[in-house]
Amino acid sequence: MGKVILKGELAIRADAKEIEVKTKGRRVVDILKDIADRYNLWDFIFKNKTKVRPYLLIMIDGRDYLSLGKLNEVLEDEKEIKIIPTFHGG
Repeated sequence: MGKVILKGELAIRADAKEIEVKTKGRRVVDILKDIADRYNLWDFIFKNKTKVRPYLLIMIDGRDYLSLGKLNEVLEDEKEIKIIPTFHGG
């Protein structure tokens, strides 16, 4: 079983820091949609329920899958996915 680790405001809104989820054989974007559904995070993760918001880092194996354009990639193994908001107060 893989897991999704939520950081910052995402963890607060979901009231969860780590979520077990099957990642093997699934597209990254589908995993994000699953998390958005389970924890009512659609508006925080997606714009118009289709495009992942650019202020998020979607980290897998130390690489940001959002900035690399790899959200439609199917994961071949169970992975740890970190979702990190990059905005902060001053």
